[in-house]
Amino acid sequence: MKEESKIKLNNLLVSNLLKIAFATADTVFFKKILFPVIEKGIRSAIDRVPGPVTWPGVLEDKYYMLRSMAYSSLKLGLSSRFATTVVNKAILSDLRMKKEIEFRTKFGFDPPGFMVISPAKRCNLRCRGCYANSASEKDQLDYKIFTRVIEEMREFWGARFVTVSGGEPMMYRWNGKGILDIYKEHPDSLFLMYTNGTMINDKVARKFYDLGNITPAISVEGMQTVTEQRRGKGVFEKITRAMEILKKNHVLFGVSITVTKDNAEEIVSDEFIDYYFDKLGAGYAWVFHYMPIGRDIDPDLIPTPDQRVMLWEKSWDIVKNRKIMFVDFWNHGPVSDGCVSAGRPGGYFYIDWQAKVYPCVFFPYAATTMNQIYDNGGNLNDLINLPLYSRIRDWQFKYWKEGDLLRPCPIRDHYRMAKKFVVETSAMPSDEGTAEIIKDPVYEKKMDKYDRELAKKTTPIWEDIYKHGNRR
Repeated sequence: MKEESKIKLNNLLVSNLLKIAFATADTVFFKKILFPVIEKGIRSAIDRVPGPVTWPGVLEDKYYMLRSMAYSSLKLGLSSRFATTVVNKAILSDLRMKKEIEFRTKFGFDPPGFMVISPAKRCNLRCRGCYANSASEKDQLDYKIFTRVIEEMREFWGARFVTVSGGEPMMYRWNGKGILDIYKEHPDSLFLMYTNGTMINDKVARKFYDLGNITPAISVEGMQTVTEQRRGKGVFEKITRAMEILKKNHVLFGVSITVTKDNAEEIVSDEFIDYYFDKLGAGYAWVFHYMPIGRDIDPDLIPTPDQRVMLWEKSWDIVKNRKIMFVDFWNHGPVSDGCVSAGRPGGYFYIDWQAKVYPCVFFPYAATTMNQIYDNGGNLNDLINLPLYSRIRDWQFKYWKEGDLLRPCPIRDHYRMAKKFVVETSAMPSDEGTAEIIKDPVYEKKMDKYDRELAKKTTPIWEDIYKHGNRR
């Protein structure tokens, strides 16, 4: 049997198995018989396709994270339409296999796996320190570019996963069209939408359910007090109401958390996990460490190196023992084989409301804009070998062999190197603030000091637990 036929048969078998799992998730049959089979399948898949980094601790992390992802999804009981989108179009895709071969032949490595797009800078909240405070209606992405990028992802990369960020995506409007029109226009793509949640009502939730290809991640800072300190009085009630509405309408949702030194302990506390996951029904969490870019920057708000180790320990307890998909983009670098920016295999690019293309959301220096690419008759593949992105990818490929994946982020964990890439490739800053900080010696000194102190904490963990496979 040809390899392509084997993959198609495997996809068919796994698809049917997962559909059965979604239908029986609340039964004894699922818990006693079916989920153990799924667990073995996950372990087998990791052994067969381990990825570029194969240290024992890395494979262990991947197993537990994928297990938590499966358990969280199945436990919540997804709608059949959403389950079909996830299983057949986002996870198991014959199209992806075909496009990988085409892309690899041309560029020598596998294509990116998704895009992050911020179509609007505008927001209906005025959170402390947020760049969206100064936005206007002009700060929006042309709808034609928005939809074309999604089409080209599919055409050139076989990718059908899009993360939508902001501002507030629900406020996006372009010539009478909004964000729901994008979701409707691309029914075979899966959209993760970061949102403040305040514009989600029953009508919106029903549309999400009917479309079957959207999962909203609602931003929280912690419990009520700390959330409202940043987001404003009364916002916590609106957030929890939105979650109740989504749960009632059987829409999978999660939470998005920006962690600072002030809320680091709270977001991994039993109170936080019990409330958002057990009571309100969140299915996952995305955890982003505060990055001092944009307005009112304060490097001292970054979680300290000691807090970062604490978050690593606590988050894996949540993933392993409570089987909750709780993803910390910095501490869980081993799961993704490190940094996923700059269009690396399975990674992504980030496009903002000005159509500027950045290596990632937290690396606010762009090599080009999609306007320039399209005006010159190009397409998404013309991003691949631009110097800024190729420099970062060369570092990523080398870091797979030599680096500590608990420090995966170029702009955060290796600042002086990232600055060198920006300066030497004449990358465009996102705004005046990022133009200034790249020249600020005080900022550079603080970031470099953090990087060196962090290395002292994580390197022993990386060597002992990840490379040598000693258990936590």
